[in-house]
Amino acid sequence: MSAAKHRLEDLRASLSGRPAPGGCRACGSRRVSTREVSNPSFSAKQLKVVVCQRCGHVGLPENTFDFKQVTAATQVATSAGRTGTADVPGREFKMASMAADILRRDNLSVLVYGPGLSLDYLHIRKLPRVARVTIGDLMRVQADADFVDTSQRATRKFDIVIACEVIEHFEYPRAEFSRLLSYVAPDGLLVCSTNIYDGGNLTRHRYIHYRGHASYYSPAALRSIARRNHVLLDFRLPHAATGYAGPRKRYVLMSRSRTVMDAVADYFGSHMFGPSESPIRPD
Repeated sequence: MSAAKHRLEDLRASLSGRPAPGGCRACGSRRVSTREVSNPSFSAKQLKVVVCQRCGHVGLPENTFDFKQVTAATQVATSAGRTGTADVPGREFKMASMAADILRRDNLSVLVYGPGLSLDYLHIRKLPRVARVTIGDLMRVQADADFVDTSQRATRKFDIVIACEVIEHFEYPRAEFSRLLSYVAPDGLLVCSTNIYDGGNLTRHRYIHYRGHASYYSPAALRSIARRNHVLLDFRLPHAATGYAGPRKRYVLMSRSRTVMDAVADYFGSHMFGPSESPIRPD
């Protein structure tokens, strides 16, 4: 296919909001390559990867997990240190605390998006600037928390939306980011944590082998998603990335407000890292 025809199909995909069949699920381009990769030191399983030549997004269309089928809380995976308990706050609490310090407003509403078994909402409730905490998920796990069904678009907006290790599970990131961002107030802030693909040899990347990781984002892929949703974008390094979480871990921050994103820059003018759990892996 000619380069001109590829560009025409890319434009049509961009205007329609839907990727062309077999195209990139992040930017819509048809310029993708498909192959199978494995990581012999971690998993012998061959994974089908779809790599976009335009934005660098790595799609893993067969590495999916239907979280709607989880019926017992004990079936939801947790991660020691990252996942908040009743006694010890985890990464979601740290992310929310950072966001509250960035916004510097009182009576903040917070949505914790896809927390699973994490109890960080209990700790976020105690933050001085926070007035209300809601859990957004595909199923209700914590009975004592305000709840919204994240399979639906928002009917109310939040000042802070926290999505910790969620966006890599998006099979169709264009549509799913649109739904996620529908919960963010016009002057609100979305904070995600995920790994960012550096364009290197995929056989050396364990992240793509974890269950349900259907999207591995490059910076360009997230810029494409941000432009499409008319939001501004920033990347910052969480403290955990200096240790066990690995050098590709990032906080991804999005807002529709230039003032809010200026406040993000101001915050990191005096903070080397975004707050997180300890970079030392718990025993």
